[in-house]
Amino acid sequence: MRKSDLIQRIALLNPDLLGPVCRAMVEKLFDAITERLVDGGDVELRGFGRFFLSHHAQRTARNPRTGENFLRREFAAVRFRAGKSICAQINAKVSSKSDKS
Repeated sequence: MRKSDLIQRIALLNPDLLGPVCRAMVEKLFDAITERLVDGGDVELRGFGRFFLSHHAQRTARNPRTGENFLRREFAAVRFRAGKSICAQINAKVSSKSDKS
């Protein structure tokens, strides 16, 4: 699902909200999540999941194509861990599909 799909879905489920209002809501939500992650914090959305940073130290790495070693800089990656209820719903759907096979 793309951001535009999400905005459209919110607009369909809430006909009293205009399209630009839905777009602004989604933009503000994403801006708040981004701002919190940039500040080094986590974002937990109860019942949905948690966004957090995974820090990786500087290290020596190897280019598999050339075999050349190089120094890989320190970086942080954004990770997401789904909540229990989402995992349960996904696993229930996966298991029901495998039962039909």
